[in-house]
Amino acid sequence: MKVLLVAINSQFVHTNPAILYLKAACSDICDVQTAEFTINEPINHIYSGIVSEKPDVVGFSCYIWNIELVYKLCEDLKKALPNVIIVTGGPEVSFENGGLLAGNKNVDYVISGEGEEKLPFLLKLLKNGEKPNKEEMRWLSSYSEISNLDKLRSPYVFVKKDSLKNRIAYIEASRGCPFRCSYCISSVTGGVRFFTLEKVFEAIDILAESGSRVIKFVDRTFNCNEKRALAIWEYILKKGNNSPVFHFEIDPGLLNDTMLDFLKKMPEGLVQMEAGIQSVHEKTLHAVQRPDNVGKALENLRKLISFGNIHVHADLIAGLPYETYEDFSHSFNRVYALFAHHFQLGFLKVLRGSRISHEAEPYGIVYRSYPPYEIICSRWISPAEILRLKDIEACLELFYNSGRFMLTMKVLYDSLGEPFSFYEKLSSHMRREGYLDRPVKALDLYMIMHDYIMREYPFMVHDITESLRYDYLSSMKNPTLPQFLIKNGKALKREKQMLISKYRDKLYIVLPRLKRKSLEEIWHEVYIDEFRFENSSKSRPNGMIAFDFGDVSPVTGLAKSYPLGDV
Repeated sequence: MKVLLVAINSQFVHTNPAILYLKAACSDICDVQTAEFTINEPINHIYSGIVSEKPDVVGFSCYIWNIELVYKLCEDLKKALPNVIIVTGGPEVSFENGGLLAGNKNVDYVISGEGEEKLPFLLKLLKNGEKPNKEEMRWLSSYSEISNLDKLRSPYVFVKKDSLKNRIAYIEASRGCPFRCSYCISSVTGGVRFFTLEKVFEAIDILAESGSRVIKFVDRTFNCNEKRALAIWEYILKKGNNSPVFHFEIDPGLLNDTMLDFLKKMPEGLVQMEAGIQSVHEKTLHAVQRPDNVGKALENLRKLISFGNIHVHADLIAGLPYETYEDFSHSFNRVYALFAHHFQLGFLKVLRGSRISHEAEPYGIVYRSYPPYEIICSRWISPAEILRLKDIEACLELFYNSGRFMLTMKVLYDSLGEPFSFYEKLSSHMRREGYLDRPVKALDLYMIMHDYIMREYPFMVHDITESLRYDYLSSMKNPTLPQFLIKNGKALKREKQMLISKYRDKLYIVLPRLKRKSLEEIWHEVYIDEFRFENSSKSRPNGMIAFDFGDVSPVTGLAKSYPLGDV
């Protein structure tokens, strides 16, 4: 009997560890193969890829991003392979009797919850020509978890060296979550279960050789156990500077001085931290059963960011109970003030199985009945306000999360002090001009911002032009500036090379590798320019600055820059 476990990921860079766990659990029962596709591939390509394997059993790993595609594929596969047995599992079918696939005649079995015990049981029956009885069917379709994770076979033995180049690898150190946030399906789990550290270290070793440049821990709250978190960080630290980047989802409110001190000594860019703040309002956090430790969480994130060696990602969720549009603006402003490297404005998704799915009616939460079940409105926020936040989110992605305007955003914040209001006005402008309805090139964004500031904030034109030029050089790493950013209208190659010659001795001090390079070679790697801000502050560099295009920060992705002093 041949079994094909299918993952349909949201992007090519993503991988699916679930099907490898299931393969490890079932490989001694029958021939188990895996196949990964993406939702961006034509459905016929996925369909033909599955049919060509001639499977007896097809298992689908179901999530909000692929469930509608799985629904269609099940129908197609049953028509092409009438005898094929289709099994579905994953979070999208683990609740509400299979969710979208409930009662679907093309789906033979739905496995609810963790499947490392249930799928082998089912396959043994099928291999022997048997079917589960009514009691066994109830067990298969009822949510359950693996109580002892140590007995699970390692899925990482199937990961070959260099097999995950240009992709993200995923790793589990635990399952479950210590918290019960009502919008998350982890709220239905029975606390936190841990893999032994030996298994975690073994997985790290394998994935470090996989060719992946980013290894993401999928633990919902990685730092809920201080001793384990420190042990894993210590192990990663010993991997050296040539190891991949490790990404963790943490609760910043649980960080203490010991953890912060340890993270401070991490090599630049070795680790990334993602932290969900979600809201700063006590009543909202209480309603969704989220810990109210906002002050401590924000302060710890501020410390992490100040270290300069860790990429920090902060999240908010719009549409939560008791948070109005105005309330959300306050949450936005407080989190924005951190200047995290990435600031995600997300929207409430009323997921199957989550507690908030049962509370939607009393809260007046109206949401889409199809994936990803995103909020439309509630008692506290209107459909029009949600759409305004969508436009603000789009501008946040273009101008903040792109990382191309970091100094400009700080100059604007210092001068205006109300980031939500600024993005609100900017998004209205972007909507009127049609920029939110089409792709916009990176170069064009600089012109759009420059023109917008000239029109709306003329008193800031000089300093914003300076910051845009700084950001352009840091981000684009291109010695050819657009005309509107050229200082005094001159940027001849000969003049720039004269500057390099003038400051060559200082360049050799901050960038010793340049001693072995010719003037022509240095010109392509280093750009020197003068910056003069009218309003001085620590965040605004004045004087001659050298941009090293050959040395990019692993934390920000920007070219490193060095002050060379005044002219």
